[in-house]
Amino acid sequence: MKKTSLPKPITILILTLLTAVLWVGLSIYRTITVKPAAPVPENVSKPLTPTLNTSVIQKIESSLYIPDSQVPPINVGGTSAPTPTPAGTPTPVVTPEASGSASPIPQT
Repeated sequence: MKKTSLPKPITILILTLLTAVLWVGLSIYRTITVKPAAPVPENVSKPLTPTLNTSVIQKIESSLYIPDSQVPPINVGGTSAPTPTPAGTPTPVVTPEASGSASPIPQT
């Protein structure tokens, strides 16, 4: 007996319907389970004023002064490379040959 299968467009429609139902269900679940945003304090959400407090700026400028003679030069370019120190070549060391007297098996 030959088994009949659904036509391809019907299969595609069923998969599309399942996808849409799953999508809507997960959207509803997310809407229910998401935590509300934390309240923002009013002083944070106030608009900023675009004016500068010149008295504070003048106070900062007058309190911070370093003469140019006290500022060390900064080398940014990296033009001076450190000189490598030559490494010494190791000298070979003659090791004495092992004798058979230290063997764990006694010789007869």
